[in-house]
Amino acid sequence: MKGSLLKNNKDNARKKNRASILGIGVDCLTLEAAKNAICERWGSNAGVFHVVTANAEMIFRSSRDRELARIIENAGMVTADGAGVVLASRILGYSLPERVAGYDLMVRCLQEAADSGAPVYFLGAQPQVLVQAVEKAQKRFPGLNIAGSHHGYFQEEDEEEIVREICSLKPCLLLVALGVPKQEKWIFRNRRKLPPCVAIGVGGSFDVLAGKATRAPLWMQRAGLEWLYRLAKEPARIGRAAVLPAFLFQVFLQALHIKRY
Repeated sequence: MKGSLLKNNKDNARKKNRASILGIGVDCLTLEAAKNAICERWGSNAGVFHVVTANAEMIFRSSRDRELARIIENAGMVTADGAGVVLASRILGYSLPERVAGYDLMVRCLQEAADSGAPVYFLGAQPQVLVQAVEKAQKRFPGLNIAGSHHGYFQEEDEEEIVREICSLKPCLLLVALGVPKQEKWIFRNRRKLPPCVAIGVGGSFDVLAGKATRAPLWMQRAGLEWLYRLAKEPARIGRAAVLPAFLFQVFLQALHIKRY
């Protein structure tokens, strides 16, 4: 009874520090606060702590993908990965302090892992990109303990073997770069089989770490224009970029509903 009450109190406290955007709760955290909360979970026996880095595209998709929405709802942490999410929170009267991009969060966590000796496992990306990402990570973060890695081009029948390897290596931090929503669904599906760790879906972050992809200049990141830089570099993303206006339209409808009722 006491344990159940404590859990309910924690859940209620968390809800008060979340922005509700199209039915998805996003934690009101700075990058530093998110990193600190993740590091506090390292070495605990509390199971898998699933971190979702939610951008506008993911939140919009979740309104049509109920499985994804349920996964995000049950995640241990949901960060605002995108200027569109921060803007949406302000339209709705919430106060998300800043964007917490998946790549930035990954980099901060890798630095902390290198400093503390916490083992890390890399899962995802093309085989050659993964090799380059691991090499770059070891050079960039001296002392980083990369316990193991596996590329993202595996077959369904290989999944159990990968999970067994991760269990045997017992990483504190599991970085999963399989793309949205595959990475979120993979973590959720295997959450009871994986060892206690922090599992973060990091999308295309291994490509950036490996040098295959580049991020926007810092001034564009700060101005919330990284999406425009990506579109200019990869015109094929136009379909994905078109989600942002639809996402904001839905947010305005939510804001009107809140104002009315």
